[in-house]
Amino acid sequence: MKNTIKVFALSVALVFANSCNFIDPDLNIDPNNPSDVPMSLLLPEAQVGFGYVLGGDFGRYSSIWTQHHSGCCRQHAAYEVYVLKEGDVNNAWNSLYATVLKDLDIILNKAAETNSPHYAGAAKVMMANVLGTLVDVFDAVPFSQALAGADDLSPAYDSGQDAYNTIQRLLSEAVSDLSATSSTFKLGASDLMFGGDLAKWKAYANTLSARYYLHLSEVNGSAYNDVLTALGRGAIASNGGNANVPYGDAANENNPWYQFESQRGDVVMGEFFINLMKGLNDPRIAVFASLNGNGDYGGSPAGGYQDDPATISRFGSYFASTSSPIPLATFAEAKFIEAEAALASDPVRAAQAFNDAVAASLEQVGVSDPAYLTANASETAGTITLDKILTQKYIALYTTQEPFNDWRRKGIPNLQPAEGTTEIARRYPYPQAERLFNQDNYVPNVTVFDRVFWDQ
Repeated sequence: MKNTIKVFALSVALVFANSCNFIDPDLNIDPNNPSDVPMSLLLPEAQVGFGYVLGGDFGRYSSIWTQHHSGCCRQHAAYEVYVLKEGDVNNAWNSLYATVLKDLDIILNKAAETNSPHYAGAAKVMMANVLGTLVDVFDAVPFSQALAGADDLSPAYDSGQDAYNTIQRLLSEAVSDLSATSSTFKLGASDLMFGGDLAKWKAYANTLSARYYLHLSEVNGSAYNDVLTALGRGAIASNGGNANVPYGDAANENNPWYQFESQRGDVVMGEFFINLMKGLNDPRIAVFASLNGNGDYGGSPAGGYQDDPATISRFGSYFASTSSPIPLATFAEAKFIEAEAALASDPVRAAQAFNDAVAASLEQVGVSDPAYLTANASETAGTITLDKILTQKYIALYTTQEPFNDWRRKGIPNLQPAEGTTEIARRYPYPQAERLFNQDNYVPNVTVFDRVFWDQ
């Protein structure tokens, strides 16, 4: 445990060192030569850095648009009504490319040089997850030419479909690498997510494979079959296998949702989400949201800009405490994916997967309510519906990007545009830096109401 804590602290230091060109001289690392950093520090730096983006800008933007949250103040009041500008995504884009993907690419090179396939496999899984995250909000993005550094400062854009093909290739290669019988350097304590457990890494990879096939449900007639095939290779099978980025109680190790709430507080709970959970007597509301001044739970309507502490709730303890993890993929998600994919071909399987998913979500967040499960997770082949699956998934995957992806695919739940608007945003704008410095490849005239390739 002490070694894990030390690795975590160094990882956080390196994430911020990349922003200010300072690295503790005691580490004996050349700050101008990131390839000098050992894989045992690059992997956790990539994990922590990815978590900061998902629990930071990307998490806030998508959760406001799905009305889990409401942007009440300052810049977030603009995001509430879909005014997201190119400068608003610069930091996240730069973090993912200049730190996370760069680190993972260096790991791949070092792993090849040292015959360390286990590190290569972990890096490929993470790389696939990062690439999928980018495509799902930007569509076409630089990737195949994006990691050449100074050798290519104007990388071409890969189409969304090409990038998705790359994701599946990376995940397939990763499982093969992680199955290698020997590896010169092993993950061990450097792996903040799984502590070097290769079986959990492979389950994470297969769950991601199923997720990204699922996103193609509206553009690929074989998507659901592909999903079930991916799950059949062995997906996350318990909450003990969840892919979580951990955070700590020390001031420089805190969860990004907690950091934002304690420093800014520009985002509150959304009325739609709160009312949905209250209507279901959902026990997760107690850990997803905090009580307001009246001892109840309340949310701000989309576009309503309400933040009165007497009536409006803020973040709850499970996802926004100092050491709350950032989930990258979970057992509950895997079962929800299975439920949707099996619904048409095998409703018995779909119903059981759905029931398991809801139970897994409650277990994940540490609440027990048998009556709730009886009322909301006792579906049969004759009662299970897509609306039930995606409504419960919308609740369970709170703070992640997947509800935004599901809503764009299926229109569930039935969200209405924020007050004073007529349309909900469906993607992010490209960052300002791309317009200024990659003009030959930058895609112009994109708005937040345009659609990514799978959003049909």
